[in-house]
Amino acid sequence: MLKIRVDCIEALSFVSNLTGVSEANILSKKRNRDYSVARHFLRYYLRKNSKMTLKEVGSITSSHHATVIHSVQFVHDYSEYDTTFKLYKDCIDRRVLVKPLTSRDLVNQIIRSQKSSHAKCDLIMELITKEKNESSRANQ
Repeated sequence: MLKIRVDCIEALSFVSNLTGVSEANILSKKRNRDYSVARHFLRYYLRKNSKMTLKEVGSITSSHHATVIHSVQFVHDYSEYDTTFKLYKDCIDRRVLVKPLTSRDLVNQIIRSQKSSHAKCDLIMELITKEKNESSRANQ
């Protein structure tokens, strides 16, 4: 039981750091695409890197065992076509975190997201403001 709990905490932390989605949002029932994709990666991580059954992984992620099967298949299928998914899948398979995304990568992710144009502009402006603040602090 203790081993399973440690695996879950480690997996949740790893996937949160990998995807940039908070642990609370990964475990939530929110249907935002970023959150649900992070949940897919969490289920994939638990299934591939621990000796948990489908039912155990499902109970930890508040889902049915069939959802765990779907998540594993989802990660396999999407990693064939999406370079970000492939990178995340490879990181999970190797248990290695990638270097932080560059500003350009973040902007590309925002542009590809399924948000409205207005929301995308707001997110990009927020990113620019954040980087200006960080660079001004570094210069002081």
